[in-house]
Amino acid sequence: MIPTPPQLFAAMLISGLALSSTASANELMRVYERALGQDMQLQAARHARDAALEARPQARAALLPQINGSYGYQELDESGTEGFGAGPEVPVDRQSTQKGLTVRLDQVLFDWAAFRRYAQAGDQVALARAEYHKAEQSLVLRTAQAYFNALSASDNLRFSIAEKDAFERQLDQGRTRFELGLAAITEIQEAQARFDLGSAQEILAQQQLANAREALFEIAGRGEGALVPLQDEIPLHPAQPGHVEPWLVTARANNLDLVAAQLRIEAAEKGIDVARGAHLPSIGALAQYQDLEASGGRFSGESEIETVGIQVDVPIFAGLATRSRLNQARATQRQLAAQGEGLERAVERRTRDAFLGVMAGVARVKALSQAVVSSRTALEASEIGLEVGTRTTVDVLNAQSALFSAQRDYSRARYDYLLAVLSLKAAAGTLGQKDLREIDGLLLSAKAE
Repeated sequence: MIPTPPQLFAAMLISGLALSSTASANELMRVYERALGQDMQLQAARHARDAALEARPQARAALLPQINGSYGYQELDESGTEGFGAGPEVPVDRQSTQKGLTVRLDQVLFDWAAFRRYAQAGDQVALARAEYHKAEQSLVLRTAQAYFNALSASDNLRFSIAEKDAFERQLDQGRTRFELGLAAITEIQEAQARFDLGSAQEILAQQQLANAREALFEIAGRGEGALVPLQDEIPLHPAQPGHVEPWLVTARANNLDLVAAQLRIEAAEKGIDVARGAHLPSIGALAQYQDLEASGGRFSGESEIETVGIQVDVPIFAGLATRSRLNQARATQRQLAAQGEGLERAVERRTRDAFLGVMAGVARVKALSQAVVSSRTALEASEIGLEVGTRTTVDVLNAQSALFSAQRDYSRARYDYLLAVLSLKAAAGTLGQKDLREIDGLLLSAKAE
């Protein structure tokens, strides 16, 4: 069997994981396992699937024998007079009882609409399973997004604290230099402004981390365990194959949005047949048994009646309602077909975006890694220049800001790359738990921490 593009890409990612000597802490998978039982979107999708699965047995029931029984009991009290011809009227005072048991069996022999409803129910069941599978895929992606958003917010807080501390040290140094007459008051004011801004950024970062954790709790519920960060070095692989067309082919065949859309179209096409079936006759077999008993009245006695027959119902005129329903079914099918074509274009766009996100993500992570190194070198040069008098405090502050900005961007770029990998697999319709487990393998182990 020829591997699909997602399988090739997964193999490359696994090979990169195999080179790592650090074992996974499995924290991301623990969060996901909690989400399987706590996420309300998945719970709702599961119940919606279970409800939709009942469409098939309900449609099948219309084709199976229908047995109905009824029992009636009546007491009659007659009083008055009655006459016969020219004779005198005779007073009447009678009490009588009537009892009857009826059992009837009906079996459809031909009902085109019922046959097509049963076929349509098969599409509805397949659609329900596809929608639930899509919810499972969505949970994998949402869990990773929420976890990495929380990690990114944690990184931002850590960088904000470090940046504020660096500004505070620079402020203290500036005051000392000012007291020695080596710096102007403007340098102290600039350092103070940066420190105040850093304090505000720290408060904002704390809020963002709290919000990110709440978003994670919304999916997975509250549980034990801290956020486990990524390893310092993670494998960076461009998407393979390295051109987008094979990914588009896989997405057209496997993307669950497209699968669901196609099932809706097929169900709507059968809906046209159901509406057309109202023009056709229906044929059924029937068998009926009646046990009747009357006593005390004008007519008394017992009787048993057995009936077996064929019944044909022919629709003649329904006030043009049948034609209206047929037109409605055709319009619905055309609507779903148009929506399906639009969705296919959207899926192709998302697949291209995710593919480019992986390809660009690799390059961006590498570029930002080098930017961190360059920014650190620039900061060291500025600090040396400040000591020898060729740089000012403002130059050092700017270099520090540039370094922390590069570190933030580098940290976020790594998360964005991994999310782009998952998004590409989701667009291709192949995303699953195994992909999240591979990403989990890139987390630091408890021992490494």
